[in-house]
Amino acid sequence: MARTAGAVVSALAVAAAGCAPIPATGPRLATGDGPGRSPGTGGGTELLAPPDWVPPRSELDWIPCADGGTRGIPADARVDCSLLGETPVLRLTTADTPDGSAPLVVVAGPGSPADELAIRFASAGTEITASHPIVIVDHKGRTGPAGTCLTPAARRTLDELADSDADPGSPELRGELAQTAQSCTDQLAGRELDFGATGAAEDLEELRQSWDVPGLAVLAVGAGARTALDYAGRHPGRVSLLILDSPAPWDGDQETAARSALDGSDAALRLWAASCTRTECGPGGADERVDTITRALDEARDPGARVPAALLSDVIRSALADLSGASAADASEGDVILGDIAASAPGTDDLPSSVRARAEALSSSSLRYVAECSDLPRRVPVNRVPELAAEWADDAPFGEILAAQLSACSTWPVPGQTVVELAGPAPVLLMSGLADPVAGAAALEPTAGMLSAAGAGDIRTLTWGAPGSRVVLHSACARSTVTEFLADPDSVERAVACPS
Repeated sequence: MARTAGAVVSALAVAAAGCAPIPATGPRLATGDGPGRSPGTGGGTELLAPPDWVPPRSELDWIPCADGGTRGIPADARVDCSLLGETPVLRLTTADTPDGSAPLVVVAGPGSPADELAIRFASAGTEITASHPIVIVDHKGRTGPAGTCLTPAARRTLDELADSDADPGSPELRGELAQTAQSCTDQLAGRELDFGATGAAEDLEELRQSWDVPGLAVLAVGAGARTALDYAGRHPGRVSLLILDSPAPWDGDQETAARSALDGSDAALRLWAASCTRTECGPGGADERVDTITRALDEARDPGARVPAALLSDVIRSALADLSGASAADASEGDVILGDIAASAPGTDDLPSSVRARAEALSSSSLRYVAECSDLPRRVPVNRVPELAAEWADDAPFGEILAAQLSACSTWPVPGQTVVELAGPAPVLLMSGLADPVAGAAALEPTAGMLSAAGAGDIRTLTWGAPGSRVVLHSACARSTVTEFLADPDSVERAVACPS
């Protein structure tokens, strides 16, 4: 199962033609054919109820994924693959998944390949798959030029933005950033802005139409929230249930999003350093761990560092998004990476293999660059970058680095401003940890307020008592709450607290 999305496409291209679709069974949760409506003002209609959540009436052509869908997947789980155009779609089931149950659609951002996410869901627990199949829709563009367009020189430019000798206002760096953007725009040939949330949302509508169902139950993870909210706004009345797990800021304001990420990263690092008692989390007390990681980032700002500071910051923050919490049986990969850095010898550039492997994966992510830049209509002017670097200099260890990275999208085409609207009446479950390195620290209440302002009227919240992101992958309590919400949203308390 541990393969690239490109391998999924290759396997499907060979075998899809001979794969018979799974016969659709009768509706299980249906009460009608779609959302209830009544006459509204101005000749329109007012949605009275979310659309029915029913099993697919017309299935996709599913085939076993490459390697039999077993590599990295527990023995009792099965992963099948299909395509929506060029976008891979994976279906996760177990022996206990009821036949004919309506699928839960999982949407992740450009930084979470569908195959990796399938492994994580399968390994996390069977609370959800015991009731419903999980169908994971990859982010649009991963298997095409948007996923491979950055040249090695372009990646180096982005990785070295926070080096001590980098000047965001210099003509030299501006020229390098222009070449970075051009390395992708030349290949995308007028489709530069098709791979952000708006383009990815249209894959969800294609899935709904392919299934011939009134609406979808959607679980959006991290940056996938932008896709889910764009879909809900552009296709009102097509979301039956909406779950947002650790949603990233979605209003396109780059400075506000960076400030949230800075606060969340700092809080998550300090909470992890103080609370993690696993041997994998490295030696020393909380202050020692923070000091060692801060020193590693400082040393990485020297030009020629093996892993430049901007890339090392990405590695550390991605690890902070992947913390296991005290109730988990095993340490997460994020715990291991942070612990390896905390245990590394000061004054050396010999970072652990776990760090180098994560750095290589993040540095090669062309889609993350294309998609994230395509979702930023309000960008920080280049002359504002050094001002923010000075303002955030005291917010060690991430402040100056995150400020320097603000110039990454400065030469990318600017999308139009979109307004987030939740016109449908779908119940919403909002989940968050105590400190998220992307969404921010204590992000739950502000996010709930923004959802209410966007039109959501039925919001329930779940707080996970640990730092990190993607709560559903780490908390059995959260997965059980998701299952209850899917069965009956009204059965879930308005505010749920899950232990760490």
